[in-house]
Amino acid sequence: MKFLFRLTLIFTLTAFDVRATDVVIKSTTNRNDVEVGDYWIGEDFAEGFKQNGKQTEIDYRGEYFREHKPEPQINVYMRGYTKFYPPFGKGCNVLYVYYPMAYNKHSKEKLLKENINRRAAMPENASLDDDWQNYDVIAVASKTYAEKLQNFGIEAHYVPQFTNPDKFLPTPDDTHKTDILFVGSNWHNRTSLLYALESGFEVAVYGFNWQGIVPENMYRAPYIPNHILPSYYASAKIVLNDHRPDMKKYGFINNRIYDATAAGALVVSDYMPEIEAIYGDSVPMYQTKEELKEILAYYLDHEKERLEKAKKARQITLQHFTNKIIAQQIAEVCKNAQNH
Repeated sequence: MKFLFRLTLIFTLTAFDVRATDVVIKSTTNRNDVEVGDYWIGEDFAEGFKQNGKQTEIDYRGEYFREHKPEPQINVYMRGYTKFYPPFGKGCNVLYVYYPMAYNKHSKEKLLKENINRRAAMPENASLDDDWQNYDVIAVASKTYAEKLQNFGIEAHYVPQFTNPDKFLPTPDDTHKTDILFVGSNWHNRTSLLYALESGFEVAVYGFNWQGIVPENMYRAPYIPNHILPSYYASAKIVLNDHRPDMKKYGFINNRIYDATAAGALVVSDYMPEIEAIYGDSVPMYQTKEELKEILAYYLDHEKERLEKAKKARQITLQHFTNKIIAQQIAEVCKNAQNH
């Protein structure tokens, strides 16, 4: 009897020890879409909340209405270009805008939640008209874009993209060693890669849709698994980066900047004043093919300066742009919103 009583007591205490979910990340991707970058942004975001002591779960595309009891304190909707119909829970509902979206005179008109329009999946049709006013917080991954929204009359908070420093570590591997690395798919005009190739540099290329476009000896694979991506970054002398035209126009720094610098790489990127304001000269940038050619040639030949800049950029990233720091920013903005 004592054994049965003790077993029952342990079972009861264990049952009551199950914690309620504090935060739910509404990912823009399907479950197991591991080859999509946005999938890992959601995973690392969730990990950041967990590191802040928050019990966190992820609802993937098609799972947004999954029941959580009691309701989470925070729901973070990652606003990509996929269609979704938010359930608007009782907690703090955050729209995390990490791609630019259109807004116009109708964007300030209040819409009832039950009359939310169905959203188009294509970026040229994505709009804030049916989004912003039914969320408690609009978090925008561009300071420039957040200021534009604020000037327009839409309350927005600057919450940048981030990296997971527990994953993106300086872990070089001789088998991944290369001078210049490019990781990215051929979905838009990738100036960093095209300029480098046109200037005669050899680049290790990973990404979808490059077969038959880049020299065969430089094309390596369509995808690098996320768990070994840090080693590729850390093993390259230079990591090329560029931005989608819409992100560049509206000041959205992509997360490759944060990931690759956290891994200890020297990142060379297309010019954005937002990057310069944060990283100064620790992330060299180009505006023309000639500038990129000079930058690549210089830092391939000047190891000491290359390593110094990479070290400086990494310190900036770890100080300001980790998933734990950004998750805390979201929590604080929610707390302030609920107190007003």
